[in-house]
Amino acid sequence: MPAFSGRHGLVLGGGLAGLLAARVLAARMGKVTVVERDAYPEGPQARKGMPHARHTHLFLGTGVRAMESVIPGTLAMLLAAGARRVEMPAEVAVHTKHGWIPRTRHSEFILCCSRDLVDWAVREQVLHDERITVLQNTDVVELTGNASRVTGALVQGRGNGERGHIEADRVAVATGRSTRIGDWLDGLGLPPVPEEVVDVGTAYATRLFRADQATGPLAPVVSIAGDPTGAAMGGVVLPLEGDRWSLTLMGMRGTEPPLEEGEFMAYAKGLAHPALHDLMSAATPLGRIRGFRGMVNRRPRLDRLPTWPEGLVVVGDAACTLNPAHAHGMTVAALGIVAFRECLARLGDRPGSARRVQRAVSRAADAAWTQSVNDDLQHPAVVGPPLSAAARLGNAYADWVLRAAVVDPHVARAFVDVFTLAKGPASVLTPRILLSALSAGRASR
Repeated sequence: MPAFSGRHGLVLGGGLAGLLAARVLAARMGKVTVVERDAYPEGPQARKGMPHARHTHLFLGTGVRAMESVIPGTLAMLLAAGARRVEMPAEVAVHTKHGWIPRTRHSEFILCCSRDLVDWAVREQVLHDERITVLQNTDVVELTGNASRVTGALVQGRGNGERGHIEADRVAVATGRSTRIGDWLDGLGLPPVPEEVVDVGTAYATRLFRADQATGPLAPVVSIAGDPTGAAMGGVVLPLEGDRWSLTLMGMRGTEPPLEEGEFMAYAKGLAHPALHDLMSAATPLGRIRGFRGMVNRRPRLDRLPTWPEGLVVVGDAACTLNPAHAHGMTVAALGIVAFRECLARLGDRPGSARRVQRAVSRAADAAWTQSVNDDLQHPAVVGPPLSAAARLGNAYADWVLRAAVVDPHVARAFVDVFTLAKGPASVLTPRILLSALSAGRASR
């Protein structure tokens, strides 16, 4: 493999976050190389490095808008290919432990389609950008440079084992859940990266169904949320391109959904509400039931290292991996890329700018991280630190807000804003919502 050199950007990882980062760098650097370990499929199909793509992925409107700001026209391309824009909560039936969320009109939405379709739409536009070159079937061996500056990466072809050094002025690491960023930074001479991990043993079981008109659900999307303090069994059905429905059942450690033919729908019937079972039990299955496990909240605290090398940024799941049951992964990745772009535009190549960029990317994940881990830490079988007093207080108030949301459309809209990351948690602290939440909390005693 020949070495690459010249003033350009380098992106390690060619998934959603990596390709968005490539477009950001191309606008600034003029030339970008993307290193991807897989061979891309021709169309919107599964690839080896994305086994979880077969399961439900909710792309929240906040994330879609962020993606669209980086690669305009992507949403239109997805809609033309069969994706569906679903208003939330007007077209989403959500059953919580306190009842159904009112389906009131609001400005937020989710994009319903397969993860493969999202990746394909982004990939199609990026791969046709003459400024961007992609090396497929290529592994990253290590970063090059030192603790002060990253200068590129050593890569190796998967087929022939040939190695090459790619020099770059700026490197974006987007190597996903399986990232080796801690090892690579250690190799540069940086101190160990502190890491936060919260694991509730999340497990998925998913099956596709034909969208028979007779089995159309009561809303385009139906979600039965589990109780995080108990069994935490839940599920969601949503439409996919190609006239299909996707039914994903999820459970935590001790209540994992089954993959056996006769038990899958029985699990759906045993959820807090039987709506998913009732809607899909007569539908025509397409293919077998597929499972996926090993999904944890994991956050290397790159923002807390005392030093940070110039020319390096870590984005996407490599910077923050979330329990996918909370549906924030793609949105947080896109928000992190927007933070990256805005910092680059503001700071340029000033000394110390890389550290500030990394901290901005980390801040973009803060709200989703807090939601995910505070929810998961309530589970009896969680592996992680104890809930702090502040987190317990926050969870108690969040429960009051949820109680109020099932009876008050105004609170329901505010709840949706926080869930979709359109607004921060402080948005549910207005006097109007406080009064409604406190009233609901008192009524529950």
